[in-house]
Amino acid sequence: MRPLFKALAVIEIIVVLGAVGIVLTKRFTANVSHAPVGRPPMVAVDEKVVEQTKAWTVLISNEGFEQKYRGTGMLIDSKHVLTADHMVSKNGNEMWVYIFPGRRIVHAKPISEGFRDDLAVLELDEKVELPAYATFQEVHHDGEPILIIGNILGGMRWYVSYGIISSDWAGYILMDGTMTHGDSGGPWINTKGEVVGLSDWQLGDEEPESAIKGGVSAKRIKLFLRDSKSTIIPAADVYTVRQSDPTQRSHK
Repeated sequence: MRPLFKALAVIEIIVVLGAVGIVLTKRFTANVSHAPVGRPPMVAVDEKVVEQTKAWTVLISNEGFEQKYRGTGMLIDSKHVLTADHMVSKNGNEMWVYIFPGRRIVHAKPISEGFRDDLAVLELDEKVELPAYATFQEVHHDGEPILIIGNILGGMRWYVSYGIISSDWAGYILMDGTMTHGDSGGPWINTKGEVVGLSDWQLGDEEPESAIKGGVSAKRIKLFLRDSKSTIIPAADVYTVRQSDPTQRSHK
């Protein structure tokens, strides 16, 4: 019987030590904050919202130049595209704008550029009539799910990814989704298809998955369009086009 008593004693010691370990663990970790593991699942976005967004999201290319001059833009009406200033041609050359679907190509030139905001407006050489164009929503919150649509890696293809809004900083929105070269100027939309930001920059190119991504906020975009010397003028929250005024255009 002694071996049995000895085995029971060993088990008892193990149980006691385990209980002590649990108590100590709770005591020393009670005030420790742990980062969440992974991102929350993306809230489903209606397929019609995604397809409608693709319709007014355009791919932009300066043909004959390096791939870094390929980017993305948003149709804000039938004749104008909003995009990032840093990927706009500075030599006056026409830019090629690819319309979805059908891969229709329209030429365009910049008519208003804002270096401070890194925003630019292009004017198309022909109209692109759509049922709806980009609309902007200034209100957003940390943790809000968004879709990112762009010309990823300059491959001239529509690419959709998702992320969450992480924070706001000096007129920019920060988020954790996938964004690479070629996405500049593309929309960040909420689940309703409203633009909350525009793809602009990222820090940490060596580790794109963990890089901080920054986008120009919708509030800043609206201010740029209102203050712009382009042919775009605000009419409530809808941007319309007035008669072209050459003296108000800014070519670079």
